[in-house]
Amino acid sequence: MIARSSLRVPRQVLVYLFRRGAELEFLLLRRTERHGGFWQGVTGAPESEESDVEGAVREVLEETGFVVADRIAATGVRYEILRESYSDRNEWERLYGPNVLVVPEEVYVAEVPLATDPTLAPYEHDDFRWCNLEEALELLKWDTNREALVVAHDFIRARKPTRRSAP
Repeated sequence: MIARSSLRVPRQVLVYLFRRGAELEFLLLRRTERHGGFWQGVTGAPESEESDVEGAVREVLEETGFVVADRIAATGVRYEILRESYSDRNEWERLYGPNVLVVPEEVYVAEVPLATDPTLAPYEHDDFRWCNLEEALELLKWDTNREALVVAHDFIRARKPTRRSAP
């Protein structure tokens, strides 16, 4: 039997961190081999007492060291992660329990200063890259992550910067 307290809240957040240079660059993180070895944006689950945006801000801090509370924006896009698309059913049930079939994932963007790099959480990620849109689309493993990146790119381009990134 799975203990209730060990289960994740069945919600996910996906945050694409970006910086503005000659072109938009997106930060991709490579999961450690133990966690699949694939490239993605910042992902995670809000804690039970957190809103999605609070969870997104915390996950960014934990995974990259960036503080983005005043620069994060919801894109308005939500995807559904389906249990049958998850590669490891045992892992899914360990995270969410046996009765969760769909987990919604909210997509966010946050701008970070141009001349900075992340401080990775080594238990979760072992490499990072700043990529333009095309490079990032080539690296991402999941179709929904690629779709979300295109949405994030279009969302960013449609908005004027609210705050200039400091070097």
